[in-house]
Amino acid sequence: MERLWFSITDEFGLWSQISFEFEARLPLRNLIWKGGITQTAQFVSQLNARVVVNESVPEDATALLHIYLVALNDTESDTRKAEVRARAKAWSIRQKSPWLIVLVTNSEPPTQGPKFLNMRTTLLDRLRSDIGRKDSDHVVHLQHKQVESWNALFLAIRDQTVQGLEARTSVLGDEIRRMDANRMLPGWNYCKFFVTKERLADLYAALELWDAALAQYDELEAVYEQLPQAQSAWFTEFGASDDFTDLLNVHKKPYRQQLARNTITQFDFCVYLCGQQLRLLVEMKRYAEVVQRAQRLIDGLGAKMHNVSPMFRAAWTYSTCMNVVEICEGVQLAQDDATVRVLAVAKAEFLASARRQLDVLGTMCGRLPAGYLKRSNTRELTQDSESKASEPNLEPISNPVLAEALASDARFDQVYVRTCEQATQYYLDSGRKRFAQVMQGDIAQLHICRERWANAIRVLRPLIPETGDLNVMDVHLAEQQAVCERRLGHTTTCLLLVQRLISSARFLDSSAQSSYANMLEELAHEVPVSQYSTVLFRVGDIAVDYDSTSIAVNIHVQSDVPAALDVQRVEAVLVAGDNDAQQLEIVIDAHNVTLEPGSTRVALTTDSVSCAGRFEVQSVHIFVGNVEFRIPVSNANYRRFVRLNAHPAAPIIELRACANSLVVNIQPLVPIDSMRLWVHDAQSQSVFDDQCMVPEGYRVEDGALVVEAVESSASVEIGLARNPASGSITVYAEYTVDGDLRMLLDTDDIEFAMPVVLTARKLSTHTLLVRAQCSALAPVRVLELCMCDVSIEPVARFLQYGESVTTVCEAEGDKAAISVRFTMLMDAVRMCVYELVAKAASALKLDAHTRYVQRVVLAHVRRTIDAQATVCESRLVCEPVPTLMCGRDVSRLLSALLVVGAHINLDSGPVHTHHSTLSVQSLPIVRVTVSASQLCTVYEETPFVVRVQALCGKRLRVSLVSSQCMVAGAATQQVTIAQDAESMGSCELRFGLVPLVVGFVPVPEIICHEG
Repeated sequence: MERLWFSITDEFGLWSQISFEFEARLPLRNLIWKGGITQTAQFVSQLNARVVVNESVPEDATALLHIYLVALNDTESDTRKAEVRARAKAWSIRQKSPWLIVLVTNSEPPTQGPKFLNMRTTLLDRLRSDIGRKDSDHVVHLQHKQVESWNALFLAIRDQTVQGLEARTSVLGDEIRRMDANRMLPGWNYCKFFVTKERLADLYAALELWDAALAQYDELEAVYEQLPQAQSAWFTEFGASDDFTDLLNVHKKPYRQQLARNTITQFDFCVYLCGQQLRLLVEMKRYAEVVQRAQRLIDGLGAKMHNVSPMFRAAWTYSTCMNVVEICEGVQLAQDDATVRVLAVAKAEFLASARRQLDVLGTMCGRLPAGYLKRSNTRELTQDSESKASEPNLEPISNPVLAEALASDARFDQVYVRTCEQATQYYLDSGRKRFAQVMQGDIAQLHICRERWANAIRVLRPLIPETGDLNVMDVHLAEQQAVCERRLGHTTTCLLLVQRLISSARFLDSSAQSSYANMLEELAHEVPVSQYSTVLFRVGDIAVDYDSTSIAVNIHVQSDVPAALDVQRVEAVLVAGDNDAQQLEIVIDAHNVTLEPGSTRVALTTDSVSCAGRFEVQSVHIFVGNVEFRIPVSNANYRRFVRLNAHPAAPIIELRACANSLVVNIQPLVPIDSMRLWVHDAQSQSVFDDQCMVPEGYRVEDGALVVEAVESSASVEIGLARNPASGSITVYAEYTVDGDLRMLLDTDDIEFAMPVVLTARKLSTHTLLVRAQCSALAPVRVLELCMCDVSIEPVARFLQYGESVTTVCEAEGDKAAISVRFTMLMDAVRMCVYELVAKAASALKLDAHTRYVQRVVLAHVRRTIDAQATVCESRLVCEPVPTLMCGRDVSRLLSALLVVGAHINLDSGPVHTHHSTLSVQSLPIVRVTVSASQLCTVYEETPFVVRVQALCGKRLRVSLVSSQCMVAGAATQQVTIAQDAESMGSCELRFGLVPLVVGFVPVPEIICHEG
């Protein structure tokens, strides 16, 4: 950039008096001038100019104005005055650029007007007269202690400066137009044209008219590119000799002198021209264009370096890229400026290009490890640079950083890593995470080649996503990390990486896939015992083999391992489904399995557990060496179930509750060496304890019934010390067959509470009222009431919950030993259901499912049975059986249950006897006779109020009042009482009535007691 100066000539020592005020009024501001080739008005906001006193202006600078300081006063002699005027005139004649003579007076102006006017007229007019009338405006008077005088001086300086700039611009414009018009003539020289046009560009730049200055250089570049055939005549040679670039330093070499003498090379000219353009663009803060033009310079000169050594080309490209990055880093921008991202991208790209040049230089000079470029992400090397010379080829390099880096491996690695880290940071700032990942991967690869394994791991670990699929770049990085982890002995981490690499085998070639498959098996035997969730294996179809002689489930395992894998064990964990009362976890497995690539069917079996029911396949575990690979099968959104039958060889255990006892029926299908049996009631309390009464040959230990060798069916009745909770019970047994320990788990519904409650009331000294009341939810058929084993009342009808039968018998004393014989409806239902299911399954050849279906159907019938219709019609009436997981003929089996029919024999089933010794209490009685047609039955207990009023003689009036039961169509009905009843006066009696739920049934008598 051309520098502007105010040249001051001070022969009288006046500058020291006016320098402070003079320099305080600089720079000149808000100038308007008509300059340039177009002669358009230009606004100059600020004109920066320096002041030089009694010195010559430098060659590369322009004097805006020459100022001559003169001191005259009236007290001096005429000879002295004439000498001063002569010297001033001689100075003005020598000046070619604008000039100004300033008459400086040291004293205050005279107080009297005439004297002051006389002095001014005399001295100033004589000085202007000596200079010449046409240049009289070049002489001004300054009284340095008056502000008005200073303003007048600088007004004159502004005018002279503008006139000088306009004249200078006009001269340069005329010269440029003349040379441009002769451009096609022989002998025209581009370098002289460049120097002339650059002088105008410098003038614009000095005036901070950056756009106008840049336009001059752009025109020069366009002319240079339009005449490529003449370039060899304008420049001596290509001349690439300096690889250390500093684009903004246009004074690094005497470029202008070389241009003026036509001795500049094409290489230096291109660098100089681009440097001038970049300098102006930086001043205009057009940073995006800065990086674009710098990249154009690198590409353009690189394409012309045909006869330049690859080492020089790489060194120059590296230096230029780093210099552009330095230029961009010196820019100060707000964080929200959009240019920040543009510059971040540009700096990252230039640093990446510099890193590639380091690859070239490191390979040629032997500083990069052997094999590095084959594994790094660099793919832009020439054939010459890919092959490393046997001896390092160290050409002279002027860039001191490069020269030091190529002198040692350690320093080269520092420069290389620092360049990559800078590029990584700028890529991250610009949002290009993948490019940053490439740079980090190359750093890691350099550490690997140098065998710095720990450093490589620190770089790689943050780059690889911990979860999710790997892309092609992630696979490359994971391969590098696996090598490092393997070398450091981190087998566990290496195993995890190998699994992820195998799962992304589509990005690997066949040899790499095979290698990682072998490494997987090796690592599985080296790592400590551990469990991993894996994506290498998936579970396909799951099917139960019902024809097997044991519990067997076929699972198809899909293996992504590209080679056959020897597995020590495969096991599946099954958990009882939600519909089962007892949550049970069982394990079925297979040993010594070979998993081929793709799908492999694995038969999992077990003989040690027997538990029929619906199971959820929770997970599958594959054991390889010391590693257990866990494959989740079910989750919250997707659950897979299988239905297992009881083991074909498992014993059949049936329980039946009696009065204060539990009957256990054991039917072994194979001889049993020994058995321990636990029974838990609905509250998970053990039914057996030390106070139970067991037959000889059996015993109770730790809540379990111990049974010795069982070879045939056995029935054991155990007296219970307490009444267990009724409902769903759990049966768990451990037994041994031929020395092998096996387990059995089953559930059932058992009613431990007695379904019939006996009560007795004493009517008179020898008369006893006995009542048998149903206390079970299911109907109970009372067959006979007995006292001291003598039948007192045969009944033979079903009672619903709360219903009762009563009888009167003779007895003495306050105690009565009474027993009742009864059968339960559900016993008959159980026998019916078991028979129907067995018959239907046998007909369809589905005997393996019989026991499971029997249990499920019976549980369903218990929940949905219509006891009223069942008793009335003597056939099983319930809701349709839901779909069961019974194999391939589910619908046929269920249809068979409905087609065969469910006619039930209500007289079948075991007969139970309930013995009770009761305390007899006396009770005043009123016997009321009610006709059967007068009473409607209801399903719940209905309160009745009986009002008894004494009439004349031995007669009472009884009123039955009910809001739910209609008696003879009225709310109140008078009933005649037996004539032998005693008069009780007026009282209120209450009683409870629970009628049957089946039809209209005669109620012969209602027993009332005092409320």
